[in-house]
Amino acid sequence: MSTAAGLGTKGMPSDDRRHELLTVALRAFADRGFDAVSMASVATTAGVSKALVYQHFTSKDRLYGECLAAVGEPLLERLDREMADDARPFAVPANALRGIFETLGPDRTAWRIIHDPTAPETPLSREYRTRIADHALAGVRLFLGALGDTDEQDIDALAKIWTATTDAIMAWARAHPEESPEALTVRFSRLIDTVFSTGVPR
Repeated sequence: MSTAAGLGTKGMPSDDRRHELLTVALRAFADRGFDAVSMASVATTAGVSKALVYQHFTSKDRLYGECLAAVGEPLLERLDREMADDARPFAVPANALRGIFETLGPDRTAWRIIHDPTAPETPLSREYRTRIADHALAGVRLFLGALGDTDEQDIDALAKIWTATTDAIMAWARAHPEESPEALTVRFSRLIDTVFSTGVPR
């Protein structure tokens, strides 16, 4: 119950409280997955009552959906820019990774919210996953096309490899919070260049 117009418990403005609850929930969903998080656990971590969490978010699904949008919207906007029509083929992998690292900043665990297998599938989650998959296909098609490979099966296979590789990269990045977005971009750009240049005379 509000203590005054526009104020939540302990005198915190309602909008600030809502933002705090979203931040707590986002971290919980990212760290533990949808199934392992409850409205009660979010309330306990935030130091408020469960009733107050329900006052701002009518269900756990609604809370997860808002966390998903908070991560997905800026990330997809950045990837849309990185994958614009004027993207240079051999710069695509590094640009995509830089976009992810810079958008998520130090909160790299948030990547897992989009790919949480325990979360309910919704139109929004399908949209984000589809757009990420489409970007992977477009990037690989551009990359392989510059090398003269237009085989659709090759493109599909490498796109799936790239998606799995990105998940592994994000797991490594989560385990190394001391690495800045730029340092991570340099490291993995170098490794990708090394892998794709295997067997090429230097």
